[in-house]
Amino acid sequence: MSATQQVIPKALPKVFHKYVGNPVLFKCLVPYEKYAVVKYINSAYNSAPLFKWSLSIVPLCGIMSGYPPVEQLDMNSSAALAATGLVWTFYACVIQPQNSGSRALALVNGCLFMVNGYNTYRSWAYQRSKKAAVVTEK
Repeated sequence: MSATQQVIPKALPKVFHKYVGNPVLFKCLVPYEKYAVVKYINSAYNSAPLFKWSLSIVPLCGIMSGYPPVEQLDMNSSAALAATGLVWTFYACVIQPQNSGSRALALVNGCLFMVNGYNTYRSWAYQRSKKAAVVTEK
C-alpha cells in the first residue's frame, strides 16, 4: 500500500476515493479517446488549465473594453486572484517532471497574476486619487 493510499481514507470520505489519483474526467468519453483531442480534454492535467483560463480571459477582456469601469472593480478579489496566480506560477515551475500540463499551468497562472495584479493596481490608484482629491478640497 502506497503512502497516498494510506492517507486517503483519513482525509476524504469513501465517496471520493474513486476520484483520487484518477486523471480521467468523464468515464463515458474513454471509448472516444482514440481521438487525440478527446484524450487531451478528458485528462484532468490538461483540462484544469483550460478551465482556469476563464479567470484570466474575463478580466483581460474587461481591461481592453473598459468595462467594468475602475470604480466598480473589487480590489480584494483582484488582489486574491493575483496572489493565487503568483503562488501557483511558482509551484508550476518547481514541480517535476515538467510536461505540457505543468507548463500550461504556469502560463495560465502567470497571466492570472498579471491581469489581476493590473486590476488591483488600477483600483488602488483610483482610490488613492479619490482620497487625494478629498484632501485638496478641504
